[in-house]
Amino acid sequence: MAKVAIKLDKRDNCKKPDGTYPLVLVLSHHSKTRTISLKYYFLEEQWDGVELQPIDYPNAKHVGAKIRSYLSKAEILIIDKKLELDSMPISELKVYIQGEIFSTSSTPIRVKENFIRRNIHSESLIKYGDIKISRLRVAKKHGNANAIKDALASIKKFTKREEIYFSDIDQNFLKDYVAFCNSRGNKPNTIRAYLSQIKALFGEAMEDDVINILPFPKFKIPNAVKTKKRSLRINDISEIRKLELKPKSAIWNARNYFLFMFNNMGLNFIDLVKMKKNQILQTKYNKNKKLVEGRIVYKRSKTKGEFSVKLTSESIDILNEYNIGSKLNDDFIFPMGFEDTEKGIRRYKQHRKRVNVKLGDLAKMANIDEDITTYYARHSWATIAKRKLIPISVISEGLGHADLKTTQVYLDSFDDDVLDQANEDIVG
Repeated sequence: MAKVAIKLDKRDNCKKPDGTYPLVLVLSHHSKTRTISLKYYFLEEQWDGVELQPIDYPNAKHVGAKIRSYLSKAEILIIDKKLELDSMPISELKVYIQGEIFSTSSTPIRVKENFIRRNIHSESLIKYGDIKISRLRVAKKHGNANAIKDALASIKKFTKREEIYFSDIDQNFLKDYVAFCNSRGNKPNTIRAYLSQIKALFGEAMEDDVINILPFPKFKIPNAVKTKKRSLRINDISEIRKLELKPKSAIWNARNYFLFMFNNMGLNFIDLVKMKKNQILQTKYNKNKKLVEGRIVYKRSKTKGEFSVKLTSESIDILNEYNIGSKLNDDFIFPMGFEDTEKGIRRYKQHRKRVNVKLGDLAKMANIDEDITTYYARHSWATIAKRKLIPISVISEGLGHADLKTTQVYLDSFDDDVLDQANEDIVG
């Protein structure tokens, strides 16, 4: 059982120049001792340790009554928390006692709770997040690391502080933060992504015993907003194929990347960039070192799912444009290259941005009213497959999704003309 007492702290290093000593509440718990300063200082002859009463001291009766109330509040709190004491460290109990004895009947409950939260859980959200980022960098999970980095940067902009503690995050903080994000024009899905990262840090910090009994506030993270589906029709793809472009130009490369991704079941751009010649198997070349047959085998960067896709004639033509037959096994297929470092990821994002600009130019040239990006290849493959009545289970496997619900997000609705024809077929 925890115990409390009040006494003068007569240790030499506590004695003030005027000869007074601090009055402290002494807490004993789990064979450990902590003291809480009561903000009063007395000479030895000014303090009656038996009666807990100052002697020959201004307002002695009032001060004595206040000091004894501190002890009474501490003892009552210990009784109230009897069931929790076995698992409660002395440092935590000390904070609860401080919050209790220094508050009054007029102290708002929220003020007392915030004091306890700040002092029990004073660990830094930013520092813990930085540690997590470093771990992810070592594991070469730069995408996950960047997601945490972006979330913390947003929180810093909101608070205008470089240091933020887990205990700072409560319901009001989060409501104000969401309002701040909205005022900056952040999209709902971006705000959701930031909050999800912060919530995840809370959970992991609890698992790592960095914080104790401080869960993420019961705050409803905004629901994801269904984004505009990014897909083209097969006629749009055909128009892109027909364009006359200068060979080896940036826009010519962009079209090749897009068509290669589309031909290979919506290959992701990062997997295209990472691809090396040794990932092309079962190959056949003609006497001029031109590829005529093969399969690409790769592990998707996002999900680590493994894929094996037979090369189409268009894929083979594109690979031959990049002299696949003359490359070494460990050479990148396409000219961007890839370095799995923080710097390399930044370079990759810059390259992807430039490719997306060129894809936008392609759309204009082909009279397509869409701002095409690399991700259109993946969505278009899925949506065109659906329009061709390919079973969703097959599309899902081609995309590497764990469940059909994820696949459904990719699928655009059928066009009216497809539904009209289906209705005619049904009614006869």
